[in-house]
Amino acid sequence: MNGSGTIIGVQFRWTPMPLQPGRRLGSYIIIEPIGAGGMGEVYSAEDRKLDRRVAIKVLPDELAEDQAFRDRFEREAKALAALSHPNVLAIYDFGSEDGVVYTVTELLEGNTLQKLLEAGALPQRKAVAYALQMAQGLAAAHDKGIIHRDLKPSNAFVTLDDHLKILDFGLAKMQALFQSEADDEGETNIRNTDPGTVMGTVGYMSPEQVRGRDADKRSDIFAVGAVLYEMLSGRPAFTGGSTADKLSAILNFEPELSGREALDSGLGRIVARCLEKNPDARFQTVRDLGFTLETLSGVGRAEATASIEGEQEGAHSIAVLPFADMSPGKDQDYFCEGMAEEIMTALAGIQGLRVAARSSSFRFKGGDHDLREVGRLLEVKTVLEGSVRTAGKRLRVTAQLNAVDGGYQIWSRRYDRDLDDVFAVQDEISADIVDALRLELSDAEAPRVVRHTENQEAYHLYLRGRYHWLLRRKEAMAKAAEYYEEAVEKDSSYALPHIGLAEMHTIQALYGFVREEEAGNRARASLERALSINDQLADAYRAQGLIQLFFDWSFEKGRRSLKRSTELDPTNPLAQVWLGFFPWKGSEEESIAAVKRAQELDPLNPYVNSIAGGVLGFGGDDEGCVKECQKALDLDPDYPVGLYVIGSAYVRLGRVDEAIDALARAATITGRAPFYLGFLGWGQATAGRGDEARATLGELEKKAETEYVSPLFRAIIHAALGEMDLGFERLDEALEKRTCWIVLPRMPFFDGFRADPRWAEILARINHPDAP
Repeated sequence: MNGSGTIIGVQFRWTPMPLQPGRRLGSYIIIEPIGAGGMGEVYSAEDRKLDRRVAIKVLPDELAEDQAFRDRFEREAKALAALSHPNVLAIYDFGSEDGVVYTVTELLEGNTLQKLLEAGALPQRKAVAYALQMAQGLAAAHDKGIIHRDLKPSNAFVTLDDHLKILDFGLAKMQALFQSEADDEGETNIRNTDPGTVMGTVGYMSPEQVRGRDADKRSDIFAVGAVLYEMLSGRPAFTGGSTADKLSAILNFEPELSGREALDSGLGRIVARCLEKNPDARFQTVRDLGFTLETLSGVGRAEATASIEGEQEGAHSIAVLPFADMSPGKDQDYFCEGMAEEIMTALAGIQGLRVAARSSSFRFKGGDHDLREVGRLLEVKTVLEGSVRTAGKRLRVTAQLNAVDGGYQIWSRRYDRDLDDVFAVQDEISADIVDALRLELSDAEAPRVVRHTENQEAYHLYLRGRYHWLLRRKEAMAKAAEYYEEAVEKDSSYALPHIGLAEMHTIQALYGFVREEEAGNRARASLERALSINDQLADAYRAQGLIQLFFDWSFEKGRRSLKRSTELDPTNPLAQVWLGFFPWKGSEEESIAAVKRAQELDPLNPYVNSIAGGVLGFGGDDEGCVKECQKALDLDPDYPVGLYVIGSAYVRLGRVDEAIDALARAATITGRAPFYLGFLGWGQATAGRGDEARATLGELEKKAETEYVSPLFRAIIHAALGEMDLGFERLDEALEKRTCWIVLPRMPFFDGFRADPRWAEILARINHPDAP
């Protein structure tokens, strides 16, 4: 068994002197050789102290005599010892005895990724799961200041239960983990390799490594891209007849995935971004790469580390439909929806149970519905239905759990309680469902409705507010705000209505119902109060993300807050879809991935599908925008958001009649609201219907005499009419009033401004990432 390793410019080979079976190194007894890596030979051994099998890696004699290699070997041991992560090979010990330098690690059973790839490309889902595990392991390393610098299929090991482990940190570069010695001038030097030395493996090295420049975290991201490319295609990303040819390919060749499935899913874009020649054009952190893989593919973190084959077999899934109002006055609709939503939230916290999202489930509110159709559309195996009846202080809830296949009833029960016992009823129903589905849970995992208040009156006011808020109409939003404020009066320490108010003020400003600056101040105050009560609520960070983006114009802060929201609640589609509002230079893939994930979570939500279309439109994919918006309009033909987004795409595509029809319908449905009138006038002007556009502009001017109308809605019409000075004059007014929409400069209604040099000045003024 011969070993070899390569540092470009220096090649070394050794003839190993194998350790014999039975050889003792400290408390370890060698059993047999099992392989050789670029930095040493590997043996299986027995740990006599802890009575377990381990792997021992030994530095060959020829290299042990070289102090540089010995230092690097020790560095690998320290690097691994600093990490504790399921996707990184665990190190147990490090030692030296009778001239033998060795490390002791966990003993793995399975194959290297290189061995698996000998059979060709991997199934897409498995490839993504492995890449996600690789990203998770590297994220742990990068957090410790460790860069691998030699990631490749032979340095990734797949265990028998499909867990991926990153091996061989022998070329790891320590950035800040270990204290370095000071030079003569007292400056700290953290370099571990000489300048200009090229280290790594040909075919997986980044361009900066090829050039002998400093490698940072983004070099590992390049390697992940190369490995993912190989897993998806079955061939290396960079090939050539010689080492020089391969190095030239890394510097000059742009590999492309040809598999339609990979291209359709967006994986081609992810791989391409990882393999960008310029490090600044890649994902900037491996966590961003992992997030994009996760959201785009639908492979979650827990799922990625589970057994990939058959991962969905036997999985439990449920849709909770809104309960029917059986009360005499038929005035408990808000309570019926709130009851169902609370149970849904409690069940969503159960590992092993997938819960369909609220908006998709609530599409089946009222009337008869075929359970098989519900199951097919929501991809669930069971459906919970129920009814609520209130009379005075008494509450009767009837619930039944039905199987989609066959339509038979699994379980049903009636709960008669005092109205003040509503939380207990919700807990009981959730627990009964778990029992009916025979889910194995620890006590800690038992589903419970989170009690954010003990004040029943405040709770019912909040439910009423949320009910009206979800109607998304101007009058309903105002009514929701009233209920939220009343709930706060009843219990000022109740965080949820504070969050509701923060989101309410933000959305009212977005649609031009209130003055932006005033709404921003109110939204911040409500959010600050909510976070002071509970800083671990996903909804609070979701609201914070919108406030930071639209009111503060703090782009990166807003993005981080929304990501924090998705971490606290990965099942909430709103935070995911709002991450689509960040499609500027270098983040287009993440935006598309986020909205796709939202669609997977809530496929029958017209808002989610409409925003998904809008995000595609931001990137110039107007045909894709139409396709996604049509999904929304198939669900609700009069959905205003879907109408204005698809109308904008039709304008850009030159489908004038369809565009004006959609935009006019949106304006009519919303009572000629200024926001929708602005879109209509812009569409008319862009389509060459100047007289119609000026009539719409006049209507906006008339409205401005009696109600607030953002100057922005008039600015976009002036620009589309070619009246650029008037357009920029109105736009400057809008900026002074802190218009929200300027943070989304790729919105179609800004098309008329883009060719004018003043547009770049405006983007620079707000420090927008798209500014030249």
